Amino acid sequence: MDLTLYFAYGSNLHVDQMRARCPTARLFARATLPGYQLAFRGASAYWGGAVATLGRSKKRSVPGVLYAMRSADLEDLDHFEGHPAYYERRLRAVVDEQGARWQAHVYILPASRAPAGLPGLKYVEVIAEAYGRHGFDLRHLKRALRRAA
Repeated sequence: MDLTLYFAYGSNLHVDQMRARCPTARLFARATLPGYQLAFRGASAYWGGAVATLGRSKKRSVPGVLYAMRSADLEDLDHFEGHPAYYERRLRAVVDEQGARWQAHVYILPASRAPAGLPGLKYVEVIAEAYGRHGFDLRHLKRALRRAA
């Protein structure tokens, strides 16, 4: 079977949303992406504001989840994420809770494509709810919101 790993850190943390977008996606593990921090850029008409992305940071890491899915679903996810015109999809090393390192696809919206901005309330609520369900510290989200203001 042709499986790949995808690291979600924004609204795709919401398992129901991922199942709707990628039917074969299964929650694989909680993980972190070292060397990055959560940020918000661009403007989504659907979400009513900026969307989540990643910015480089020597001291921070971003919590998220790994989904295992078929490669065809990853290609469908490209459509939802606006890859390659908006988000770029890259392979990055993430670390699961047991300390194992995995290569996973991750979407990053480059600063050159979209300015920093504030996300809409609905978007923040979806991410905050997912943080709660996965047991993540809300400090990551709050820091990103302060930087976006």
